[in-house]
Amino acid sequence: MNEIDLLKRVRDDVPPADPVALARARQRVLTPSPVRRFVGRRRVLVAGAVAATLAVGFLVNDVVIKDGATKPGAVADASTFLANAAELTNANPDAPIPPGQYRQVTQRSQGTWRFGPHNSYVGTRLDVSNWWISADQKPPYTATSVLSAKKEFSSPAARTLWNKLDPLNIKPEMIKSPYVCGVGTNGGYLMLQKKDGKNICTPSWLMPSPDFLARLPRDPDKLLTALRHDGTPTKTRGQTPESLNLEAFDRVATVLASGIAPADLRAALYQAARKIPGIQLQADAVNLDGKSGLAIGLVEFLGVRKDLIIDPGTGQFLGLREVATVTGPLNGDGDPQALVRGDVVSWTSVSSRITPNRPVVR
Repeated sequence: MNEIDLLKRVRDDVPPADPVALARARQRVLTPSPVRRFVGRRRVLVAGAVAATLAVGFLVNDVVIKDGATKPGAVADASTFLANAAELTNANPDAPIPPGQYRQVTQRSQGTWRFGPHNSYVGTRLDVSNWWISADQKPPYTATSVLSAKKEFSSPAARTLWNKLDPLNIKPEMIKSPYVCGVGTNGGYLMLQKKDGKNICTPSWLMPSPDFLARLPRDPDKLLTALRHDGTPTKTRGQTPESLNLEAFDRVATVLASGIAPADLRAALYQAARKIPGIQLQADAVNLDGKSGLAIGLVEFLGVRKDLIIDPGTGQFLGLREVATVTGPLNGDGDPQALVRGDVVSWTSVSSRITPNRPVVR
């Protein structure tokens, strides 16, 4: 047994590293420093071996960004992660929908609010939407949406007070139709076309259709331009670069949350999002269903950070999350919202599967 064999056995019980940590380790070890001093050959070899051995251990911890705080390397880490997610997504294209079958897209969306004495009570509301897309992917779709499928409160007193404040919205409300041409990406509403009508919904960023998404460029630079300007520069006159970047990030989020973006477009969206200033990598994120991932976040004007939750092993988009980064972030009218730093304002999960059946809805 030689020195190399001994080195191979060092920490051989350590589990495989996170792909983002490995990417950063390679980048740091292989990228020369701006200022270098001469050292003996033996010292260089030892330092390199130690760096390669320890990089996995400490880099996992130093990618964590919390509550909108900035940290050196945050954008670089986010960019590296998105590049890796794009590569994984391109390597795993979506399975086609077989004739006579459907892609069922399920979105679960939960909102949180504070109320009561000193805003000490907390309530959550869960909405659940399902829609079934046929092989030709053309509307109308069959869809169902259950509003207030579940409401939970921080205490019995909170539930009692809210039932008095909002007595008309205590029970769940079911909406269903076989004539759906758009589904809200926040899980809250369906857009219907007339029964047997020829006119269908006008697709948009908020209500994307397969045709709308097919027309979007796959080149990341051209896609980012479309995300910022929507092809109509006159509509963006007077907007600041920051507001245009926020608009672009919101559109990335809504297209991904629709659940109908094909793999090549998801990969292009990841590559475009890499170019948005201010993005941050969030560690240990989970979607509403409890699936673990990492998140790419951007702090909005009013102190709320929007996160894209992505599986680092597959590049699969898992859902959205909005988190208050300050206590009392201002609303659109300039008034403080009843939120405490760290509150999850909204939370979603998005999943899909191929199924041979769809419900009969009249």
